[in-house]
Amino acid sequence: MSNKKHSKYSINKGTYTQNLSINRNTQLRFWEIDNHFKCPVVGMCLTFSEQKQILKKAGISVKNKSPFDIHELLVASSEKESRLSRRVDNLLNRKFGKQVTYLLGLGHEEFKEHFKASFRAGNCIPVSWAAAINPELPTRLRKEIFGDIHMAMHWSGEQGIKLKKMLAKQQEELDELRRSIKEATKFRRTVQKENRRLTINQAKLRTSLAAVENDKKKLEEKLSVLDNRYRFAEIEKENRILKGKLDDLLRSTEERERQLVSLKEENLRLSLGFKQQQDSNQRFKREAQDIIRQVVALSSCNAACPSFDLCKKRILIVGGITRMESLYRELIESHGGIFEYHDGYMKKGVKKLEYCLRRADVVVCPVNCNSHAACSTVKNLAKKHNKTVHMLANSSLSAVTQVIWGGNVSSTIN
Repeated sequence: MSNKKHSKYSINKGTYTQNLSINRNTQLRFWEIDNHFKCPVVGMCLTFSEQKQILKKAGISVKNKSPFDIHELLVASSEKESRLSRRVDNLLNRKFGKQVTYLLGLGHEEFKEHFKASFRAGNCIPVSWAAAINPELPTRLRKEIFGDIHMAMHWSGEQGIKLKKMLAKQQEELDELRRSIKEATKFRRTVQKENRRLTINQAKLRTSLAAVENDKKKLEEKLSVLDNRYRFAEIEKENRILKGKLDDLLRSTEERERQLVSLKEENLRLSLGFKQQQDSNQRFKREAQDIIRQVVALSSCNAACPSFDLCKKRILIVGGITRMESLYRELIESHGGIFEYHDGYMKKGVKKLEYCLRRADVVVCPVNCNSHAACSTVKNLAKKHNKTVHMLANSSLSAVTQVIWGGNVSSTIN
């Protein structure tokens, strides 16, 4: 029984080895595939770790080489047979050998349908390698497959950039929320500490009150057995004094309790205020985005308008409302401009401001959100570097939009 199983396994293994040998003899090698397949094959069929491993085993150092440098070396090796190109070819055939053996046995239409299904499922890498090394694949089908792969790489890059921008924006909002929560937590801890202190004081006052009540009870017991009027008068006087002290303690206790209630109410008010501030920030953000859309719509500018694309012009805004920086950026970058921002503070010197102004194509400076020193500095630097500066009466989005798209402004400094 054992010998039969071993014999059957040996036959199957031999058959597979024979088929693989036939495919290796008929398929194209890495340095023989079409030029337009070389870049996608290296970029998609090999992971970055595999690319570095191939170079190391070929005796090529990857130190100080960027991912693009490594990619270029491997693509360049495909021009001719070499030690490096053979290593690439061997690794790809080891990695996709079983799948390629099956795929190269398919007819052209079957191969096309298999590629389309794999492409839709997001698993087209083995089929891409099989398409590149199949010498019998028609040019029309080879071009169609390469076109799908090429456009998929573009779409993946575009989606990656959008996701990074969304992630950066969400991270900014998360950081701002964390700072607000940290401040609220700090205040809550302060209130809790004061609450604990008042609770301890209240307990002490209650203990003192209990002691006074006990003393009063003892004095009353002594008075009940004393017949001497003079002694009774002295005790009564002392009792009145103690009663006055007791009243003072009671008033003090009531005042502390009112303070405690007031602090609790203040804590609740601040917590509600913090929640309202969060809601207000969200509303402000939505309203500002609506304003951007309305301002762009009012400018009657579309893709057919010469002013629609800012043609990579660098727009510098000095000062303005800091929390509107992201809105300024969205307004400018959504129309093809390059946004740059300086907060207008001069404590760290003017070198950074001068550097930004020297590079800018358009400079905008709202006077209502800048100090007199900042406005004067901007004007002097503009004259020094022969730049045009638009001094705005306010920092609203509509005012900035009018400057960028040729509207009226409050003042222009040449």
